[in-house]
Amino acid sequence: MIRCAPAVLASIEAHARRDAPHECCGLLMGSGSRIDETVAVENRAADPTRRYEIDPSDYLGAIRRCRGTARSVIGAYHSHPRSPAEPSETDLAAAFADFLFVIAGPVAGDLPLLIRAFRMEGGNFQPVRLVPDAEDSTT
Repeated sequence: MIRCAPAVLASIEAHARRDAPHECCGLLMGSGSRIDETVAVENRAADPTRRYEIDPSDYLGAIRRCRGTARSVIGAYHSHPRSPAEPSETDLAAAFADFLFVIAGPVAGDLPLLIRAFRMEGGNFQPVRLVPDAEDSTT
């Protein structure tokens, strides 16, 4: 299970809708089993309508932002504008262990946009329950 701030899911959905029909992408920052921030980055893929690519300098910049804190880059997110929030063969080929992969989709069409999380285990993606924190009712 991975917990997240409610703003995390809202920012991923907004980014996916804003970048459609291209795939959006970004980094997930947090500590332990909690995501507390998203960092939207430019999709550097040659064909951003079919895949995503995060510039290594964006990743390194996010790592530098975490130095001296309890936080780290714990994963990445991207969208599937026309397909469900399920890992594709391309996603599987690029995945690695000890990283959280969050997928939002589909953005287009009548189906509701879902945001799902996965980890690579034993050469395959395994679903991870993504649980938004309860919002503070005092604010």
